[in-house]
Amino acid sequence: MKATPIAWILLTLVPVLYAPALYAQGPPGGGSGSGDGIWRRNAAYGESQTFDSCQGHQTNTGTYHYHVNPLCLRAQLGDNVVLVKNSRVGATYQEKTSGFTHSPILGWAQDGYPIYGPYGYTDPTNAGSPVKRLTSGYRLRSITTRTSLPTWSLPNHASVSQQLTASQYGPAVSTAYPLGRYLEDYDYIAGLGDLDEYNGRATVTPDFPSGTYAYFITLDSSGNPAFPYVLGGQYHGTASAAQVQSVSGTVQDYFDNNVYVQTQVATPILASWATKNSTQFAKIVSGLDPAAGAVTTWPGTEPTGIETSGSVTSPTYAEVQRIQYSGSSVYINANGLPGYTFGPWFGFQTNGGVFVNFPSSQSLLYQFPSAPAAASTPTSTGGGACGLWVNGVEVFNFMDGASYSNSAAADQGPGNVTPGVLSVSAASSEGGPVAPDSILASYPIFGATLASSTAAASSPSWPTTLGGATVTVEDSSATTRTAQISYASPGQVNFVVPSGTATGVATVTVTVGSSSTSGSLNVVSTYPNLFSVNTGGLAAAYVQYQNGQSSNVWQVVNGSIVAQPVSAGSASNAAYLVLAGSGLGSASQAAATIGGVDATVSYAGPQGAYPGLDQYNIVIPPSLAGAGQVDVVVTAAGLPSNTVNITLQ
Repeated sequence: MKATPIAWILLTLVPVLYAPALYAQGPPGGGSGSGDGIWRRNAAYGESQTFDSCQGHQTNTGTYHYHVNPLCLRAQLGDNVVLVKNSRVGATYQEKTSGFTHSPILGWAQDGYPIYGPYGYTDPTNAGSPVKRLTSGYRLRSITTRTSLPTWSLPNHASVSQQLTASQYGPAVSTAYPLGRYLEDYDYIAGLGDLDEYNGRATVTPDFPSGTYAYFITLDSSGNPAFPYVLGGQYHGTASAAQVQSVSGTVQDYFDNNVYVQTQVATPILASWATKNSTQFAKIVSGLDPAAGAVTTWPGTEPTGIETSGSVTSPTYAEVQRIQYSGSSVYINANGLPGYTFGPWFGFQTNGGVFVNFPSSQSLLYQFPSAPAAASTPTSTGGGACGLWVNGVEVFNFMDGASYSNSAAADQGPGNVTPGVLSVSAASSEGGPVAPDSILASYPIFGATLASSTAAASSPSWPTTLGGATVTVEDSSATTRTAQISYASPGQVNFVVPSGTATGVATVTVTVGSSSTSGSLNVVSTYPNLFSVNTGGLAAAYVQYQNGQSSNVWQVVNGSIVAQPVSAGSASNAAYLVLAGSGLGSASQAAATIGGVDATVSYAGPQGAYPGLDQYNIVIPPSLAGAGQVDVVVTAAGLPSNTVNITLQ
């Protein structure tokens, strides 16, 4: 069963090998500001490639936080998202397309007003009006030079005139400095959207039937974070809340040590906090080894050449630990760690591609006003924390702590926002370790260009130059090898990690003419990945029956790739699932499960026609007949692959 008809490979796998994978564009967060402080860098531009699938990351002090849509929190609270699939690197969600319900309270800003998810009433005065996604009033400015400030940002720039002097100019708009890189690249247009310049509005909500001021998370029509994401540049109310060292005055316990010590009430500032998982330990998936699954202590053993900052060395409780209140304030104790599994974090151009910062327990104590009031003079949301999500994780605003320096002609401050390459498995589209002979997909960040034209290899013998691009990999022993390339475009290059690449941290360099761009890989001996043909994880595979017949496991219906049900075979006519993968590396055998049932692997090894392509022939247990959609997982060297699925009739 080793041999596979080349026609099946061409029909089933080549589109997958060449198709662009999904990867969040967008890196190291927090820190004190630097530069001129006029053209402030947007955290969603400068940091998002280090966000986990929940869309959070941590500072160099280990403070886990969200600058944008807290996706996993919304899923936990049932806020209009649906699960697409689970993977080794986290869950994938998408926004509902109909049947919206009003978003729940997701957090509280430091002025004491609630932060809701993206969905609210069409008419803010009528709780009977339809629910819709509320839209931001901000849009990108129509500018080619950065010589003036938008009106909304002026309160954030004391003693700076709207029309700037030459020494205050930002960089001209370009590929390296695109619109959206800086906060001041956005205009606020009253009436353009549903929300004001603070990203909120006065409205009735299910929690406040008589009305309140409230902030809302903002998304675009595709479900991506939309500026200003959570809060604008200023608070609507008087920002009297803060992280404090101790409670003040006479307080009463409302919740402590997983117990409500008083009768639960509907008062939103008390009732909205997440406490269900307060006696569960926080869990992350580590970028050092996502296949190991969720862990309660981290980061664990660091591979040679990879550094980390931040840790949890003893299991630590998640979510809110204590709620107290006085006549004027509510106090929240939390460790700053959510109750759902979070991580891993990648997006570094060095360090094996692993984000250096890991989360740490924060021992937070926040004080919120129980009766917020609109500010007579609004204050800046500043950098860093500007509130607390209901699971005890901190809310950060839209700044990443850096800004443009006119004299240096570059951004200054935290974060390595320079052109680079980020690489993921071309099979699973997941970040993480890679094995020699793996097929990777590399993407540019911060203005890098990876090829001069778009081209795909015309035969199974892939070239070392394609679309004007060449790729080299320098391994931990300082040996450099040239990689074979299957696909090249200015925005993506797919290549094979050369055979013989030593384990450890390696540098991948993409060269186009006289320009070179680099990234980093964490090379291990085996790290199995399986190809899929859609975002739902449908396997790139077919079934070969013992009687010589065969059947594809997917089909195209109305332009979409969907499952094609296949037979599970029988004792007299075995069905072999022929899967495509990459990353088997030095492993010579593998195990598999289909629908959670152990399945015999009759072959695991190179496919033979295409470089870096692995093939698994797996006997489908006949007992699974009629099981419907089932998950398929391959394990090699003790490491499970990403999960794909097929449908059995």
